[in-house]
Amino acid sequence: MFIFRTNSLCGLVLLFSMASNVMSDFEGEVVVTWLKNGDYPDREMKLVQSFSYVDSTGRPWVVPIGAVIDGASIPAFFWNTIGPPFVGNYRRASVVHDYYCNVKTQPWKRVHRMFYEASVVGGVPIPKAKIMYAAVYAKGPRWPTPGVLGARVQPTPDITDDELTSLSNWIESTVPSLNMIEDRLQQY
Repeated sequence: MFIFRTNSLCGLVLLFSMASNVMSDFEGEVVVTWLKNGDYPDREMKLVQSFSYVDSTGRPWVVPIGAVIDGASIPAFFWNTIGPPFVGNYRRASVVHDYYCNVKTQPWKRVHRMFYEASVVGGVPIPKAKIMYAAVYAKGPRWPTPGVLGARVQPTPDITDDELTSLSNWIESTVPSLNMIEDRLQQY
């Protein structure tokens, strides 16, 4: 009886540890066509094939064929710090982030956290990825929670460029948790 319970317990522990070790990764390649948009900079692109990111919970974030992206979900103030759209190790994460910021089918906080996780998976060092997370949390798009009647948009922090620079320095020196970054931004 004792052996059966011990084996059962070991089996459950193994099952739960396997379930929590879902490997997050990108699936497919980003294949796009540049779009001409009159007098505006040629920054808009249309996906020629679907592309996705599977997060650490196993949830797929699918960007379908035909989706239009432009890198605008990354606040321009941070382009000097983290790089412009479509450059560097966060570019695949930015494709998924742009799409979900446009379609707004998931809560904005979840989309921004997915961007952080996908950036790290893409090769961005954790301190830089946390600065990028702070950027999209502070100045990125927000929208009412989908499917929640009467949901309101949480106001964007009223934070100056100098305060953002100070925040970036704090993140780089302390590498706080995402919750700590959010708490600090709520002070503005």
